[in-house]
Amino acid sequence: MTSFGMALAFVVLVADQVSKWLAVHTLQQGSLIILPGFVDLVIVHNVGAAFGLFTNLPSAWRVGILVGVASLAVVLMLHLIRQATNYWSVTALALVLGGAVGNLVDRLRFGWVVDFIHLHWHDLSWPVFNVADSAITLGIGLLLWEHFFHAGDAQS
Repeated sequence: MTSFGMALAFVVLVADQVSKWLAVHTLQQGSLIILPGFVDLVIVHNVGAAFGLFTNLPSAWRVGILVGVASLAVVLMLHLIRQATNYWSVTALALVLGGAVGNLVDRLRFGWVVDFIHLHWHDLSWPVFNVADSAITLGIGLLLWEHFFHAGDAQS
């Protein structure tokens, strides 16, 4: 099961890095409207964490804290994948691992994370995100779902 988790995390990492590379190289002239009024693609250099956390810290502190936290999360996900006993858990943990590594790679390369998916409706706007963020969110959702609805089930 560990090899499945590692393979899935690698797929997420590659999808994240390829999508960011494509976004950076195709969106240099501005945004691309995918679904008018709802979905745009636009490049954002996210220097902070989720919802702008730590953006006001000096760069060295911010990058150090965020790289440290991401590194600890990666080590924890690797340990939990090795301990997992069913595919739901491994899938969820692998999604979080792949997303965390994807954003960690950006932070180590650039000092920021490349975000490019912008969801909005009229004046309401969701923070711009990327494939790694989506994988992390889906993985956490799967972990919560499994915890609340299948906590006592046998291996699935």
